[in-house]
Amino acid sequence: MVEADKYQSIFETTLDGIIVITDRGLIEDINSAGLALFGYEKSELIGLNISMLMPEPDGSRHDSYIHNYKTTRQPKVIGIGREVEGLKKNGEVFPFRLAISEFVVNENHFFTGIIHDLTRPKIQERIIRGYAEELEQRVEQRTEELKKEIELRETAQKALINSQKLYETIASNFPNGTISVVDRNFSIVYAEGSELRNLGVNPSILLGANYLDNIPVAWQVDFMKHLSDVFEGHDQQFTYGEDDKMYRVRCVPLSRVINEVDQVLIVENNVTSEKRAEREIYMALTKEKQLNELKTNFVSMASHEFRTPLSSILSSAALIGKYPETHQQDNRLKHLLKIKNNVQNLTMILNDFLSLEKIEGGFIKYNPESACVGDLIHSAAEEMQELLKPNQHIVVRDLTDNTAWLMDSYLVRNMLTNLISNALKYSEKNITLSAEIARNKLSISVQDQGIGISEADQKNLFSRFYRASNASHIQGTGLGLNIIKRYADIMKAQITFESELNIGSKFTIQLDEEK
Repeated sequence: MVEADKYQSIFETTLDGIIVITDRGLIEDINSAGLALFGYEKSELIGLNISMLMPEPDGSRHDSYIHNYKTTRQPKVIGIGREVEGLKKNGEVFPFRLAISEFVVNENHFFTGIIHDLTRPKIQERIIRGYAEELEQRVEQRTEELKKEIELRETAQKALINSQKLYETIASNFPNGTISVVDRNFSIVYAEGSELRNLGVNPSILLGANYLDNIPVAWQVDFMKHLSDVFEGHDQQFTYGEDDKMYRVRCVPLSRVINEVDQVLIVENNVTSEKRAEREIYMALTKEKQLNELKTNFVSMASHEFRTPLSSILSSAALIGKYPETHQQDNRLKHLLKIKNNVQNLTMILNDFLSLEKIEGGFIKYNPESACVGDLIHSAAEEMQELLKPNQHIVVRDLTDNTAWLMDSYLVRNMLTNLISNALKYSEKNITLSAEIARNKLSISVQDQGIGISEADQKNLFSRFYRASNASHIQGTGLGLNIIKRYADIMKAQITFESELNIGSKFTIQLDEEK
């Protein structure tokens, strides 16, 4: 295979557009990718001024740029990549990164422009800022452009350019990637590209080495299968790598000896930034979907859970006015108690949503400090006294002997008040709050003698908005246990439970000793 053939294949199979112009600004040649980008046939461009591919005012100024350079020989853009805009045949303006280099053939000066389409990255930037609709339209448009580009590239592989120096310039300046040629033993016979220089690798030292040695071990077998298919005469395009380095690869048969492919051209593009942007977009859309679901569930739940206590408050407030006499104080107190209890219920519902919002927003942090376990559980029990039903008590069993423990008192206290509130709500009898230390672990449990939880309900108990089938007649949001579980995860604690229908439930928070 002659060198010119090799570079011609590189020129035509390169994923980026390449345009060669004379020192008078006339188009000398353009590869298939460039034609696909601008939407022209080659016959419509050769010999015409490059300014036709530029929007105003760049189109009118371009000839003066070349004149200034020829006069002063002081380059302003040569050798420096920059972002510019191009004008397609259909009048559409699109962004791209332009790298320009100069070369001389037979004392004639030529300029090579390598065009890397920025349409997709620009769309992705807009999506991150919230332009989801525009992304979808541009992706569809870019998909059609890629289909046309592939069709044009397949028909353009036989085109030749006689200047070997031109192809060397193109290959060595190939942006964000590498261009390689390997033989049937996977030995490298040619390697170039800016990615090699970014990695501090001299392309010449790669010649003769096995191409697969430069591929991560986890991807070598898969890569070998793709290359084997190319040696059978089939083009291959795939992606490989990890989060910190991702590459898109295009492999095509390069030459044949007696109907057998003896060399393969491999073009790799570093698409790490592109893949990272895709992941960020996906995460943002997933987060938005979750928030929308949360809002929908909140509206549905709130409209139901707020209606009953608000109606009761309104009714009791109206009835209080009907008992003005001194001897009717008991009736007034009865309705005042109803109002107080319903206000407490509404406050607990709102607290659940505020806690969930803080967790979702990442505002809840783990802040451990030494605290007396006994003081903590007695304080939590005292705080919940107002929720006790008639003849109901909270029994505190402190077996820690006033031991101090390194923990986040705020999170543990909130978990306990939530568990005690549930126990009081679903039981008519006494509640037991106990704490003990064994095997370097602190265990705090809340046990009730209430309605219990069925085995079918237990597997979903910590899910957001989930309520057990036997608790539908009792007011609640279905958020309390979900919040408790997420607090436990933040502290790297364990939350377990035992329950039996009509017997009761026991929930236990277990904290390991901090090292």
